[in-house]
Amino acid sequence: MKTVTLLASLLEYPGPGFDDRLDAAESAASGFVRQMRALSAEEREELFSSTFDINPSCVPYAGIHLFGEENFKRGEFMAALFARYEETGFVPNGDLPDHLANLLCFAAGAEDAERRELAEFCLLGPLQKMTASLDGTSPYQALLESVRAALEDALPGIRPAASPLEQMRSTPCASNGCASCGPLAEPVPTYG
Repeated sequence: MKTVTLLASLLEYPGPGFDDRLDAAESAASGFVRQMRALSAEEREELFSSTFDINPSCVPYAGIHLFGEENFKRGEFMAALFARYEETGFVPNGDLPDHLANLLCFAAGAEDAERRELAEFCLLGPLQKMTASLDGTSPYQALLESVRAALEDALPGIRPAASPLEQMRSTPCASNGCASCGPLAEPVPTYG
């Protein structure tokens, strides 16, 4: 899972120390590293912002991909993650707890069962959505594919679970469920 941690560091803002992170992860993401080294610091920052901040389909927050941006369940998810981080002594990078870099680093240090749960329910689906939202010219598309491949190599046989948002969309409303969404197709595992 060391590779996952190295790749996760590249999903953080390319500010001070980014060249050191590139050096450390070169063997895991050589194409991404080569492309980023060809850019100035300002170009790297612009690319990061245009990829993750401006493109709503590629936000680096797993909770948005899982629950939607304006859903109280995302808040519950982040609170559960934060509580779990505190419980285990994990120190997030200063960003929100559902930021991919935080989730990936936490998963890398977790026990196998928890790591699998995080990968299946919280990481693989958002990674697939984010990768699909980018065109083939973005260095970040190759990085996201490398992250997914590293998770699959470290955890053979894992597959992304349907997100709660996908489950709600696939289930018609019913009189015994939410007035606008209906019951979920199957119980949604809650993390925490």
